[in-house]
Amino acid sequence: MKKVMPLLKRFVYLFFLFFYVSVVGQVDSLEQKLIDAPKKDKIEIYLQLVKKYSNTNVEKAIDYAKQGLEIAKEENSKERGTFYLKLGFLHNDVSEHLKALFYYEKALEVSEELDYELGIGKCYQNIGVTHVKMGNFDKALDYDLKALKIYEKHKEGKLITMLTGNIGSLYSCRLGDNENGLLYYNKALKLSEKNENYQFRSHILGAVAELYMRQKDFEKAKSFINKSVEIAEKSNYHRILISGLSNLSRISLEEKKYKDALKYSNEALQIRLKTGYTENNIGTYLTLAEIYEKLGDTQSVESNYNQALTQALKTNASPQLSKVYEALHKYTHRKKDYKKSYEYLLKYNEAENALFTKEKDKQLKEVQAKFDLESKEKEILLLTNENRIKSLENQNQRRAQTILIIGVVALIIILVTLFYAYKNKQTNNKTLAEKNKVISQTLKDREILLKEVHHRVKNNLQIVSSLLRLQHKFGSHKSSVEILQEIQDKIQAMSIIHEKLYKSSDLSLINLESYLDNLLTYFNTSYDLPKQNIKITTTIDDIDLSMDRLVPCGLIVNEIIANSIKYAFQDNSSGYISIKASKNENECVLTIQDTGVGFPEDFKVENSQSLGMQLIQGLTKQIKGTVDIISNPGACYTIKFNMA
Repeated sequence: MKKVMPLLKRFVYLFFLFFYVSVVGQVDSLEQKLIDAPKKDKIEIYLQLVKKYSNTNVEKAIDYAKQGLEIAKEENSKERGTFYLKLGFLHNDVSEHLKALFYYEKALEVSEELDYELGIGKCYQNIGVTHVKMGNFDKALDYDLKALKIYEKHKEGKLITMLTGNIGSLYSCRLGDNENGLLYYNKALKLSEKNENYQFRSHILGAVAELYMRQKDFEKAKSFINKSVEIAEKSNYHRILISGLSNLSRISLEEKKYKDALKYSNEALQIRLKTGYTENNIGTYLTLAEIYEKLGDTQSVESNYNQALTQALKTNASPQLSKVYEALHKYTHRKKDYKKSYEYLLKYNEAENALFTKEKDKQLKEVQAKFDLESKEKEILLLTNENRIKSLENQNQRRAQTILIIGVVALIIILVTLFYAYKNKQTNNKTLAEKNKVISQTLKDREILLKEVHHRVKNNLQIVSSLLRLQHKFGSHKSSVEILQEIQDKIQAMSIIHEKLYKSSDLSLINLESYLDNLLTYFNTSYDLPKQNIKITTTIDDIDLSMDRLVPCGLIVNEIIANSIKYAFQDNSSGYISIKASKNENECVLTIQDTGVGFPEDFKVENSQSLGMQLIQGLTKQIKGTVDIISNPGACYTIKFNMA
C-alpha cells in the first residue's frame, strides 16, 4: 500500500489537469451548438452539458438541468423525467436531500403517467438512496426491493447488479445485519463480473471493506480497499477514490499511525473540494481534528473544528449540528475548559431536542394517518353493508309478490329476526373495534410519551453532570457541607419537576405556581426559614411552561433564593423574599426580590466570577431570555423570556 499511494497521488493530479483541459474544450463546443440548435437537439445538448459539468461544477450542472427542464416541460416526455432524475442526483451530491426527494417524486409522476415501468423502477431506486441519506432505512429497503422486482422482470443486468449491492449496504451498514449484507454483496460481485460493470465492482469491494472495518479486521479491510482503489484509479471514479482514502485514514487512526491517517484524509478532502462533492465534508473535518489532536497540533485541531461547525451551520441540519456540538463538547472537556464544554453541551441538547421533536411529530402523524385510514375503511364497509341490505330487501319484495300471505308473514318474521341478529352483531363488532382502536391509540401515545420522558431524563442527567463539574471547579473555597447543600438544592429543583410529570396526565406542560409552591416548601424545611425569621411570599399568574423552559427556570429560582438566604440577611436579621411571575402575551416576566443588604456599589454582573452568577446568566441564555440585576436596596432580579 505504501507503494500504491504515491503513485495514486501523482495520478490524481495528472488526471485533473487532463480532465479539465478536455472538458473545457468539449463544453465550449456544446455551448456554441446550443445557440442555433433546434428544440429537439437543445434537449440532448443540455443533457450532455449536465453530464460534463456534474463532475466539475455541480451548481452549473444544476443550472443547465433546469434550463433543459423548461424546454422539456412543454410535453410529458421521457426527457422531462430524465431532467428531474438528474436534478435529484445533483442535489443529493450537495447534501440537499429534501430537494432531491422532491425531484425524484416528480420523475416518478412522469414515469407513471407514461406507464414507463423501467423508469418507475429507477425512480424507486433513487428515492431509496435518498431515504438512506436521510436516515429512513426501512423506507429505503422497501423502495429498493420494489425497484429490484421491476429490474428482474425486465432482465436489466447492470441495474440489478447495482441495486443488489445497494441492498447489501443497507442491510450491513444501516440495519446491522452483516449476514444478509454479505449475501447481497457476494451476489453483486458475481453479477458485476458477469456484466463487466467495473465501476460498481469497485464500489462493492469498498463496501465489503467497510464491513470488515466495523468488525475490526483491518487486514481484510485493507485488502478489499486496495482492490477497490486499483479499479477506481484506472477508471477515474472520484467518489470511490474519496471513500477508499477516507477508510484508509480511519484504519490508520485505529492503528495509531497518525501521519498516514493525516495524509489519506487530506488527499480525500482535496479531491472533494476540487470535484464539488461536498457531502460528508463535515465528517472529514472532524476526522482531521481528531488526527491533529493526536499529533498535538492545537491550532489545526481548532481550525478543523471551526470548518466542521461552519459547514454544519450552513446546512442547518440537526443531525450534523448534533454531531459537531457533541465533538466540541468532548474536546473542550478534555482541555478542561468546562465553561465552553457546558455551552456546547447546551447546544448539543438543543440540536438533539430538535431531532427528537421531528421524530415525535412524525410518529404522531403516522398514528393520525393510520386512524384516518381505518375510519375511511369503516365508512366503506358500512356503505357496502347498506347496499347489500337494500339488495336483499328488493329481492324479498319481488318474492313476496309470488307467494301466499302466510308465506309473506313467515318471511317477514324470519327477516325481522335476521335483521335484529345482524344489527346486534354489527353493534358488538363496532363496540369491539372501537375498544381495540382506543387500546391501540393508547399504547402508541404511551410509547411516544415514554420516549419523551426517557429523552428528558437523559438531558437532565447530563445537565446534573455538568453542574457537578462546575461546582467542583468553583467550590474549592467552600466546605464539603456547603457544596453538598448546593448540589442537593439543584437536584431537588429538578426532582420536583419529575414528580410533577409523574403525577400529571399531560407530560408537555407543568404549572409554574404549583411547581414553585413545592420548591419553596423544600426551602422552608431544608433551611428552617421560620427559625431564621425569613419569609417567602409569591404572586404567580396562571402560567404553564414546557419542561425545556421549566428546568432552567427552576434552577435560576433555586440559585437566587439560595444566594439570598446565605448572604442577604446578616447578623441573623429577619427579612422577606418575594417572587412574582406575570405573563404578557407569550412573554413571562419573573421578578425575585429580597429585603437584604443588596450588592456592593461597584458590583457588575458581567464581571462576577461566582458560579451562581455564571449559572444564572448561562441558564437565562439557554431559554433565550434576559436578566436584569439591581440593588433597591436589597437584591432584585428580573428575568424575561418567551414561553413559546
